[in-house]
Amino acid sequence: MGLPKSIWRKSKFARHHQSALSSRLMTKLKWIVLVALLSITGNSGAQTSSPSVASPQTVRVAFWNIQWFPGRHPNASAASERSQIASVHRDMRWIHADVIGMEEVRDFDNATIAVSPLAGFKVDVVSDFPPREGQDVGQQVAIASRFPPLSAWVEMWKPNGALVPPRGFAFAAYEVAPRHLLLVYAVHLKSNRGEISEDIAIREESMQQLTAHMQAMNDAYGKLGSVSCIIGGDFNTAPDDTRFADETTTRVFRDNGFSWCWENIPFAQRISLPADKLFPPACFDHIFVRNAKLVSARVIETSRRSSDHNAIFAEVQL
Repeated sequence: MGLPKSIWRKSKFARHHQSALSSRLMTKLKWIVLVALLSITGNSGAQTSSPSVASPQTVRVAFWNIQWFPGRHPNASAASERSQIASVHRDMRWIHADVIGMEEVRDFDNATIAVSPLAGFKVDVVSDFPPREGQDVGQQVAIASRFPPLSAWVEMWKPNGALVPPRGFAFAAYEVAPRHLLLVYAVHLKSNRGEISEDIAIREESMQQLTAHMQAMNDAYGKLGSVSCIIGGDFNTAPDDTRFADETTTRVFRDNGFSWCWENIPFAQRISLPADKLFPPACFDHIFVRNAKLVSARVIETSRRSSDHNAIFAEVQL
């Protein structure tokens, strides 16, 4: 059965025109999508037949903060942009995934450039978050894949009093096998460039909002079949980092039945953010999975000409 036109319009519209929508209209469109989804019977025929894709029971996912792609700086020169693009393209060829989440890409066109070396890939959704104070361009999150999405959109975090989380999340839903839905979130949470207590509180607020959204999507898409969920990206924190011992951001996932990709993997083997002049090495990039088995996870060491972050990869059995 083909996709309802309302779902396809929602996905395309969110990718290209979200900045023009008011929050009221986005909410209305979102519920239109959910109502349409709940009316679907049978499967959508979204399973890919591409020979390069893993078996229907296995999905390979990757997430990568690509540091202001292209250029590695918000006001990069044309030469810096060309240099990073060439380096990212070399590294992308080592990422053998079916779904890739990206952080710090600038827009839809540049997200498309980033994954252009990967056969069969297309960008499903890219955010259009406004620049932060003192910046001319925003840091966007994106999801690209080999699968046709049932729907895909982005949302900004909502302010809660004095807590104003930056950015938001990208979301995409896929039917990777008959009556088996895969929900994917790409996130980029608040950095640690500020007062640590405030940074933690902002990340925790983002996570409360994400948890509510996950539950709503699980309930909605659960009408269509079994639902697995994957959340990945740059969290700027870690469950076992002593600097954030009291932070609940990632602890929420375990409380909600998620598995952590780095469980029992030594720190030295999962450094996603190598040390620089200001900060020690860290494992800030994570993948969390629910209703699926983590078969393997690893860091893909990428060039520092590509990004200050390494890419991360996981193989998941549904």
